[in-house]
Amino acid sequence: MNLRLFQIAVGLACTFLFLAIAFSRVQLGAVSAALAGANPLWAAAAMLIYAGSLALRAWRWQVILRPVAAIPYPAVARALLVGYGLNAIMPARLGELFRAEFFKKTYGLSRVWGLTSIVIERLFDGITVICCLGVGLLCAAAAKPNAALLVNVLVTGSVLFGAALLAAFCLAGSMMSRIVGRFPGLSPQMAMVQQGLEILRTWRTLEVIGLTLIIYVPDALSLWFLVKAVGLTLGFSDTLVLLGAASLSTLVPSGPAFLGTLQFAYALAVEFAGGARALGIAAATLAQLCLLLPLALIAAGILVHGSGNALYTILARRQSDPGRAGE
Repeated sequence: MNLRLFQIAVGLACTFLFLAIAFSRVQLGAVSAALAGANPLWAAAAMLIYAGSLALRAWRWQVILRPVAAIPYPAVARALLVGYGLNAIMPARLGELFRAEFFKKTYGLSRVWGLTSIVIERLFDGITVICCLGVGLLCAAAAKPNAALLVNVLVTGSVLFGAALLAAFCLAGSMMSRIVGRFPGLSPQMAMVQQGLEILRTWRTLEVIGLTLIIYVPDALSLWFLVKAVGLTLGFSDTLVLLGAASLSTLVPSGPAFLGTLQFAYALAVEFAGGARALGIAAATLAQLCLLLPLALIAAGILVHGSGNALYTILARRQSDPGRAGE
């Protein structure tokens, strides 16, 4: 509980910090005007494309889980929507923990396997967005605003995800099995982690890579449409930079809906593309309202529906058992 409170406190502190930085050279009226003049058709297109991206993400997660469990697509999709939706509500990406817990409650999948599969998913995501950011910066002019800061983000992200990928490969190896075998208390959990990471050492990795590349096509388009909605048309390289910066910003602890960090990332990327910082902040806010808020509402609906079904089952059992009806 103390750790959770610490994560929440850090997330809220980062939210206020990055909001202050993002708005340091921007008039609030300019952001409000950009939001008021946003084109609803482009925003609606972004929502539809983002929904397709989520459907593909559920398919990819199902593939990642195959080494440990053959889970039907609807169950995977519900769990993914719950996790992503709660990430949009709760600070410090606590939705990932709820995603694994929801899977355990609804399908009986071990938390260890659930969390391991989520780590794999995030590894592929991180490496992909780093590549997008790198290609975008490489294709763009070197003298653009914020280029040095974005390069620093690229280097930091590359080091972090490269180290995480190397650690995952080591954990999946046979040598680690022999090392862990010397500690009986850790062996069962580590065996489950290794089974979950097994996909990294099989040809199925290529399937996951292919799906990840496909996923980020609609992801990039949805961001392009959101920026288009506030009146700015991004080029190919600038869209890749926005995709990389916005995605990596969600790794920083923040408040609900990645408030603050997302505004800062959009502001940097839009300035890099030659647009006004106010347009970037407006586009980030539009993303939170049009993409993350509906996702949070869907997650809440799934949880409420699940709680209602559980309550109905309990009541039905008590009615069918006269001896327990008076409990």
